[in-house]
Amino acid sequence: MRNNKEIAKVVKATLAGDFDKIKIIDVRVAEEVNSDDETFLRIEVVFEGTPKDLDYQKFSRAVRFVRPKLEEIGEMAFPLFSFISKRDVGAGLEPA
Repeated sequence: MRNNKEIAKVVKATLAGDFDKIKIIDVRVAEEVNSDDETFLRIEVVFEGTPKDLDYQKFSRAVRFVRPKLEEIGEMAFPLFSFISKRDVGAGLEPA
C-alpha cells in the first residue's frame, strides 16, 4: 500500500535542500492513472515566497533528484510536480 505521508516527507526533505530562496511548507501527494493505465504520482509542492524566487533550473531537475529517493523507499510510480505559492493557495488558485 502506498504511503503518501512518507512520500511527501521524502519529497520535502529532498527539495528543501535544493531550493534556498523558498521554504517548502506543504507537499500534497495523490495517485493517478494515465490513459495507458499506468500509475503516477501527482505531487503539489506549496512554497512560501514568490514564483520569481524559484530557480527554474533546479525546478526542472526536481524529478531527477526526487525519483531515486522515492525508489529507495520502494515507490516506483513516476512523480509529476506542480509548484504553487502559499499566497496563491489562499487565493484559491490551482497549481500550474
